[in-house]
Amino acid sequence: MNKIYQPIVLEKSEEIIKSLIESGFFIDYEIPNTKFAKELLCEKLTEKFINGELSEDNAIFNEDEFENILKYIITGSILYELKTKGLVNSYEDENTEELFFLTERGKEILKNIQKIDDENKE
Repeated sequence: MNKIYQPIVLEKSEEIIKSLIESGFFIDYEIPNTKFAKELLCEKLTEKFINGELSEDNAIFNEDEFENILKYIITGSILYELKTKGLVNSYEDENTEELFFLTERGKEILKNIQKIDDENKE
């Protein structure tokens, strides 16, 4: 991580990651590492910290927020893995949202998968 986070943010993100590991979340969704999840949680917790909503006593996320974070961890981790394997790449649009696209290698692999799929249908 290139960013510096508040100690409470790091502490809470570690607690959440630890509980997700213990619950088998990363195994269930075949997520090989927690790097993306930690980065995402630190960003979300920093928002809470800035808004004065992060303390030792209060619940951090409501049920809907946490469910959305888990969904984002799943999809983001998959995209992160595909990106590290060179199958997709990304750029930030004018709204600083990250957009993903297939690389040439990703397109070739997809063509091969489609070809195998078509052969299996025959």
